[in-house]
This record gives sequence, C-alpha cells and structure tokens, in this order.
Amino acid sequence: MDKYISYLADNVLSEEKTVTYRLLSRALKVHVNVAKQMLYEFHRAQNAKRPGTVHATYVIYGVKDASRAQNGNDEDVEMTSSPPYAESITEVVPSFTLSLVSEEGLKDELANFEEVKSIHVYSVAPHPTKDMCLLADVANEVLSLSTPDDKKLAPISNLYVRVRERKGPGLKASATATATKQQAKATSLKSAPAAEAKVKEEPKPQSIKTAGKSESTAEKPAPALKRGANSGIMAAFSKAAAKPKKEVKAEPAKPKEKDSPMQALSDDGEDDDEEVFKPKTRSTAGSKTKKQREEELRRMMEEDDEEAEEKSERAESPEPEPEPMEEEPVASAPVKEEKEVVESTSNGRRRGKRKIMRKKQVMDEEGYLATLGYGDADQEPLTGSKFDPAACPDYATYSQYAHRPYSKGPLELPFQRPDRRCRTFHSDAIEKVIQDITSRMKDPDLARLFENAFPSTTDTTVRFHTDGKDEKVKQKLRERNDREAWVEEGEWEGPQSFIITGDILAEWLRDSTNQLKPYQALATKDPAIYTLILGAINTQAEYVIQSPYCNAFQPPPISGLPVSMNGQDDAVHPIYEPNFVFECKYELDSLAHFLALGNEFYKHTESKDFVNNPRWRKALSSLLKVLDSQERSTFDPETGRWRPNEYSFQRNTNTGTETLNLRGMGNPLNNGTGLIRSAFRPSDDATIFGFFIPANAQMSVELKRTAAILKATGKSADLELAEELEARSKKISDGIWEHGVVNHPRYGKVFAYEVDGYGSNLMMDDANYPSLLALPLMGFLDVKDETYQNTRKMLLEKEGNPYFLKGREFQGIGGPHIGLQNAWPMSLLVQAQTSDDDEEILSCLKYVLNSARLGLVHESVDVNYSVSYTRSWFAWANGVFAETILNLAKRKPHLIFKVGKPYSFEFADHYRGPSP
Repeated sequence: MDKYISYLADNVLSEEKTVTYRLLSRALKVHVNVAKQMLYEFHRAQNAKRPGTVHATYVIYGVKDASRAQNGNDEDVEMTSSPPYAESITEVVPSFTLSLVSEEGLKDELANFEEVKSIHVYSVAPHPTKDMCLLADVANEVLSLSTPDDKKLAPISNLYVRVRERKGPGLKASATATATKQQAKATSLKSAPAAEAKVKEEPKPQSIKTAGKSESTAEKPAPALKRGANSGIMAAFSKAAAKPKKEVKAEPAKPKEKDSPMQALSDDGEDDDEEVFKPKTRSTAGSKTKKQREEELRRMMEEDDEEAEEKSERAESPEPEPEPMEEEPVASAPVKEEKEVVESTSNGRRRGKRKIMRKKQVMDEEGYLATLGYGDADQEPLTGSKFDPAACPDYATYSQYAHRPYSKGPLELPFQRPDRRCRTFHSDAIEKVIQDITSRMKDPDLARLFENAFPSTTDTTVRFHTDGKDEKVKQKLRERNDREAWVEEGEWEGPQSFIITGDILAEWLRDSTNQLKPYQALATKDPAIYTLILGAINTQAEYVIQSPYCNAFQPPPISGLPVSMNGQDDAVHPIYEPNFVFECKYELDSLAHFLALGNEFYKHTESKDFVNNPRWRKALSSLLKVLDSQERSTFDPETGRWRPNEYSFQRNTNTGTETLNLRGMGNPLNNGTGLIRSAFRPSDDATIFGFFIPANAQMSVELKRTAAILKATGKSADLELAEELEARSKKISDGIWEHGVVNHPRYGKVFAYEVDGYGSNLMMDDANYPSLLALPLMGFLDVKDETYQNTRKMLLEKEGNPYFLKGREFQGIGGPHIGLQNAWPMSLLVQAQTSDDDEEILSCLKYVLNSARLGLVHESVDVNYSVSYTRSWFAWANGVFAETILNLAKRKPHLIFKVGKPYSFEFADHYRGPSP
C-alpha cells in the first residue's frame, strides 16, 4: 500500500498531475478495481489531514430521474409518431446513463438520478477538474504504459471476443476489395458495365462477386457485408424474389494474400471462419435445419472455450465455461458429473498444463441444465490436487462485489461467504445455527443477510488462533523466550486468538469482544468455539498487561503475521512499543470490553479457566491502576494546583476529533464525581468532556459481574478483591446518577452523553457501542426506566440529538467520526433490540436490509444515497446484526419466523464443550 501512496503523492501533490484509475492500474500493475480503491483511500486520507488538498472526479452509473430529464437541455427530443393512429407506449424502459462529474458537483448530479447502480472515483487531481475533456490527455500516458499483460488488469474480460486468422474461404471486407477491382478490370468491356449497372439497380446479395468466383461459377451466393445498401439484412426485407441475372464471366482470381489479424473479423466483431448463413428467402432449398444450426453453434462455442483458455492464464478464478444446453431439458434429468481434460486445440497446437477440475451439471429452477464452473462453491479439485491458500482473494476487495447465488427475495442479495477453504475458522455449531435460523425465516432476503453476517467474524477475521498445543507455535514461543530476556513467565502461553475487525490487520479490544459475542452461547456446544473465545481472552489479557491505555494492537509475536503502522506520528504518554500497539487512544470502554469478554464467557460456560490464569489476573491489576489514575481531577483538591494526567495524546492533524487539546491533556475535570475519565469515545473520536457516561455505565456493570465470578472461586483473596470491585462499581454508578442526569426543558430528566463535573454537559448520542441508547443492553438499567425512556425519545429525534440523521433513503444515529450525512446501521439494530414496538422493530430491520445491497452490513450509510457507504467489510456491524436476529428469535419470533415459536439452541450430544 505504501507504493501507491508514494506514487500518488509524487504525481498528484508534487508534480500536480491528474491520475485516473486506469493510469494507476497500469503504473502499479494492479487490478483496476484495486486502483479505484487506492484512489478513494488516498483522497480520503489526504483530505482528512488537510481538506481541499486532493480533488476527485467521479463516475456515476444509473437511471436518471425522468421528471428532471424532461427539463434538461441535453436529453433526447420527444418525437411524435407519423401514423395518427399509433398507440402510445405504456411501458417506460429505463435508460441507463454514465456521468462523469467533479467532486464539487457530485451532490447536484446525484440528485438528477432516480437510481444509482454504481459510483466510484475516476481520477484525483490537485485542483478541481473544470473541463472533463482534459482527462483525455491522461489516456496517452496510459497507452505508453500498456503491456501485453494488461489484459489481466481489466475488470471484465470477455473470453469469446478475440482475433483469429481465417481458416477457409469467406468474405473479407477489406482484402477482397482490391481483388474485386482487379477482377472487374480483367472482365470484358462489354459485360462488365452491364454487370455493374445491374448491381446498382438491384442491390441483391446474389449480384455481389466473390474473390475468385463470378455469379456463373460460384456454387453458393457469397454473404454480403453487414452494413450498406446490399447487405444481407436488406435482402431479408425484400418483398420480391431475386430475378435471374445475366451471367458475367470473369478471369480466375489471383491467389489471396495473407490477411492481417484485424482482417479476420467482420465489422460486427463476429468470426468469419465459417460461411455466414444466407439470408432467408421464400425458397427453402438448401436451408439448414434447427438441429444443424444448433450443432454448428455448439461447435463454435467449444472452439471459443479452447481458444480462450489457451490465450490467458488468470490469477483470479476464471469465469465458468459454458456448457452446451440440451435441446429439450427434462425436469427429471439426473445430476451429471464429468471430467473435462483437453489436451490440444482444434488446430493441433499443444496447450500448457492446467489444473483438472470436477465440473457439476445441475438443473436450475427453470428447468435448464447449468454447469458449475470455475469459482463455484460446489467445485472441488480432483483427487490428488492440492489447494493453494494463496488463491484466496483479498476479502476487502471481494466484499465490494456481489457473488452468486442470489437470494430469492425482491432484493436478490448476494452470497458473500468466502470459499470454505478460504474461511479463517470453522465451527459446526455456527453452521447449524445458520441452517436453523434461515430455514425458519419468512423473508429470504433477511435470511441471506443473516447467513452472511452471523459467520462474518469466523469466516474472515480470525487471523491467528492456536489451542496452545501446536508444536510449531510452541517452538516459536521457545525461540522468542530464548531471544528476549525480558519475557515474563506464562506470556503468550495457552490458547490465543487474534481477531481483526475488517480491512486493518489490527485488533481492537472493543470490536473483537462484540464480534465474538453472538458465539458466546455456543461455547458449551462446540469445543472449537470454547477454545476460540478462551484464546481471545488470553490474547486481550496480554495486550492489557503491556499497554492498558491503548485500544488497538498488532498481531501476537508468536503468530508470524506482519505488523503494520497506522501512518501517524503520535506523541503519547505512557510511551508504547509500535511493534506491539497499532494505536494508543485511551478509551475507557476498551477496558470494560476486556472484562465483558470474560464475564460473558463465564455466563454461558461457568468456566473459570481464564480466572485461574495468572496473566488474566495481572491484566485485571493493570486495569484497576488505570481506573485509579483516571479518577483523579485536573486540579489537586487540597492545593488547587494543576496536576498533569498520566495519559496524554497529541496527533498532528487538522481534525479536532483526532487529538486532545491543552497539549494532549483534554479539558479540565472536577473532583469528587466518582466518574472515570475517558480520553476517546468508542468511535475513536476525542471526548469534549472527559467523563463519558456510556463507558462509565459499562465499566460499572462489568466490575460488578467480575466480582461475582471472583466470589464463585471461594478463595479468601478473591472475596476481598470482589468486594473492592463491587465498591468501585457502586461509586461509578452513583456518580452517573448524580452528575450524568440533567433536567431537559423538553424531555425532562435525561442522561447526558458527557459531563465535566462542573455542570457542563454534552447532549447527544453516537452510534457506536457503548451508547446512551444501549444502556439497557449492557445491563445498567431496565429498559422501562423513566429516565432512560425520556433519553431514548430525545436521542431518536432530530430536535433532541444533533446526530440523529434522516434522509430520503436511510435514517439513524451517526456521529462526528464519518460526518453529518452518514448514519450507522448499528444504531438501528440497537434501537430494535431496545424496543417492544413491532412496527418500530420492523422499520429498523427494513432500513438495514435495504442498505445492505451487497449482502453485508456497512459501517455507515449516506441517508440520501444508500449506495454511498463506508466499509463493505466491517465484521463488528455484521455481528450486531446477527445478535439482533438472535434477540428477536427469542423475544419476538413472530416478526421474523414463519411459525412464531421462540428459537433455542438445540444441539445433539456431540456438541458438548469441555467441562468448566
């Protein structure tokens, strides 16, 4: 990725050039779709640092609004029909439009579209593009960089269009022109003019001469050119049969010269290897039967397949090879399975080795036989073939495109799970839940979204996992212990799990805990899930021990995965190790989520394996030290002097939410509130007033739950620690009710989002969890609590919450992290889980479903243009959707199931995890 940033910085920022996605694709030898993503990321990142640095030009493809089009000056003029009795057209056929528009005019241009099918960055430049014609100049540089291998960079490749040398006699548009002229000169002066006159009078196909044959000697009439007055289609519309013509003798034609490659195709792009069919006339003599035509077409398609395979070996999975269709498919035809091994092409040339695959022929719903070819999920290598994991596509790119099969609902949502061999983790219990839930759901589109979303974390984000018994991992651990003298006893031992959230190779404590939450109930059903979650607890414990103030971390040193930098030069105290930490924003909820991961695991398994691990206990001790430090006020209550906070964060940025003011300390906080400071929110945005109420509520709940686990051990030391945790929990809870509740003039008593203890407060809510809207879900209070209900009403109205966004296609709570046009589907899912109103719940699900046209839940969605979103691959949001469906399956099954019976995890006896 650094290569494309360097290239774009040099060309756009330094040399002030315009770079299109095609130019970037050719320059870096990457796929054009990857190049589009690179342009988008560069544009976003540079403008986040300094707005207006880079300007983009976009391509919009869709259907324009008919009402707006009628008023435009560039649309077609409506023509009246000549016959007065012509019927009016009742069906309006949509006309798709491809528009090139600058960044400044994007919003206005989008308003002209009734439906937008796709939109992407076409180019980036240091200045706004005033004249789109200037982009044509970039094409010259693209041509200069083109190579014979560039066909691999194209987004779409038609295997059946190519240049082929002619194999037999036939009409040649250009080569035969010269021969025809020479032949005409050699013809007698008397007959040639007469023949020419007849050609002009009656432009019939029979009157055209072929190279080497006159009308008197040709066995069959030669096919005409596709266009022109004497074309075959003109002859087909003739009402009278062609009259016999006077024969014109001609000299024998000279031998043909070798055709150039471009002469091998007629002007419509079709291959002329075979003679073109004679246009239909009233006479049926010599015409081909339907079966003969189909047999000829079958043979041509087979040759196309062979030629296409010979000319390209693709890095990506090739398109399915078409199988010839049966003339009359029978509904009861059995499934065919065949091996296709082609040794050579029809002209005898040897082909290179290729992987032999098993192709399955099945019958689709309409009764046609379909062949599952390359890339289909049901295709498997033949015995002896070895699967190469390197063939698995990058899911960040894979998730941006729709994949078959589509759901049977009106939205036709794609199937977005990667190939079984490319998934990062497998659980039989997860597969069973998918089958149980989807088979009962009423809406096939909603079922498809659950099918994609529920296993999203295990399919794509478990980048490293070990049960602690792998000898290779143990060997890495021993080598590390021998190499690094400061390694502590027990460090990185036992099960370990590294969970990323999506397109960044790093683990966020908050995200990974929420991603695994839908699987917690399966920990006793499947030993694989048990070990996965236990490994995640152990991995998070190592992170909290070493850097308790940080929020995102690098892969474990025993994983063998590379570390990646976030591209920022942050000044942070306490200092951290960049090879261990990806980002160090202190967020109180990150520590609360560390406790929540273990607490939820104990809730479903009653296992104390993680509690008995000395590493977890050391992490708990580090956590409590942070709480002690961040409970302190900005000024000493005894002396009144300012005292610097243990944690400070400064980032060189022009975005206020990315750094803390007052040299990284943040705004002052008062003494004696009982609340804990949080420098950043769950969205990774900086707090304005450091006492962040949702995170304090979550910490209060999780401390109390952890105390209950410690009491269950029965050890005296644990009982003392449990009492301490309970006291801390109560202190925070009391501080919330005292300082976090304010009297609102419109809604009454409500919770504030942030306070400072001096009386200042921030009235809003953010979509990210924890939030004020999610207070009942974390267990802080009952959903029917009056203060919460007042708060909930405030948060879901524009007049009460500045970040409640509503547009023509989407609505929900957003936040400053993305902007004032994007709401987060996650907020709608939390709204559904905290509602008892059926209509409200169904409305929330409908908004989320309609915005997930790629079959996945996005991070955020533009409220006016749902096709505009951030992150196609965001496992946390998909986990929240899965959790919402499971919540409704128990609480409101009639809303989603065909039969309104609550769903419970029903498993066979062999789905039993380890005993606690």
